[in-house]
Amino acid sequence: MAKPRKKRRRAPQQARSKATVDAIVEATGQVLAREGAQATATGVAARAGVSVGSLYQYFPSKEALIATFLERRLEQDLAVAERLAVRARELRPPALLRAAVEEMVGMYREERELYASVAEALPLIEQTPELRRGLDRLVEIGAALLRAYPTWLRGRDPELVALVTFHALRGALFRIVATTPEKLDDPHLVELLVAGARGFLGVEAAEHEPGAER
Repeated sequence: MAKPRKKRRRAPQQARSKATVDAIVEATGQVLAREGAQATATGVAARAGVSVGSLYQYFPSKEALIATFLERRLEQDLAVAERLAVRARELRPPALLRAAVEEMVGMYREERELYASVAEALPLIEQTPELRRGLDRLVEIGAALLRAYPTWLRGRDPELVALVTFHALRGALFRIVATTPEKLDDPHLVELLVAGARGFLGVEAAEHEPGAER
């Protein structure tokens, strides 16, 4: 039976309360990056400069803390995806695919300790409706981009193609950052991931050469 979702006890209403919640969520990321799944609510409270009692006014458990932090991170991922969607008007499909992969790899490279900790903590976290909606939105953006290039779809469901491609790339990066983070710096990583995405899309290498038709 699914576990009940762990909600915040009290939503912040005043500016001071919102600032406290923001500080707690930011501290959650910092403590996660340092301690991984061993992070504690006490450690987060100390990092945020608040009492444990104040923390528990908004977050009843460590799992609720991490889930809220992941929701905030996903908002940043969505902002990146939406910027790429805007750039689709000026980039050819090959350049757009490469730009998307470079953005993903760049995020993992810049905050590898944090992403390694997130990968470790994910099994402990029940996926909240907010997280599911955010991931669904990322897939929707990918599907919308694919609809603009029907030769890439070849009659296939754009949501399914986007879902498989996105989660394959995300899964590969989570595995790398969790087990062999030094490989994030391999100069061939982006090319390998682009080739993998091209395989899922069923796009021939020639279609990725400069000058390929839009």
